[in-house]
Amino acid sequence: MSNEIRQQEQNKFAHWVRATTYGWLLGFVSVLILALIWGLLGGTAQFMVGIGMGSGVGYMQFRKMGFWIEPTRRWLWTSIIGMGIPFVLWDLGALAGFKSFFSLPLCALIGSLLVSVLQLRLLRPNFEHAILWIPACVLGWGLPVSVIALGDSGLLPGPLKMLSIIVMFFGGLILGGVTGKALLWLSQNSTV
Repeated sequence: MSNEIRQQEQNKFAHWVRATTYGWLLGFVSVLILALIWGLLGGTAQFMVGIGMGSGVGYMQFRKMGFWIEPTRRWLWTSIIGMGIPFVLWDLGALAGFKSFFSLPLCALIGSLLVSVLQLRLLRPNFEHAILWIPACVLGWGLPVSVIALGDSGLLPGPLKMLSIIVMFFGGLILGGVTGKALLWLSQNSTV
């Protein structure tokens, strides 16, 4: 690989990580806004976490997908729908009387799996090994959410709890790094 191509690949990766990080922050703000509005209406629910984070990350990633595939708003919608479904189902279960604890890691795991399967349909025409997007996406979402959940559990001592708080705001760096590396690998190892 020539230095020019290597530099282009590094630029794509950096743009993807930056966009995903901004998307995570945008998602965090979206969650807060949805929570404020829903709270003013007298509601308590978790749907806003999935929909807020899915919309923030999905929107910012959609803006950078042109590096690898034909840009399509379906990327945004797959993120919102995939990440939103488990949180909405959790809320519907609570409304139906199924009292249970809320599990952020479980909802995020199911959401990331749904997001990756829906996005796979968009990636498959362009990448021969697109199926590898599923574990990359699940790992990318799962790592920061696990650190946040561990911090929320109260099991971490003070300094490590601070790591959890940092990840809460900058988990997009992890998500963007993992999925960005996956996209680079897919593009470099595809003959489609």
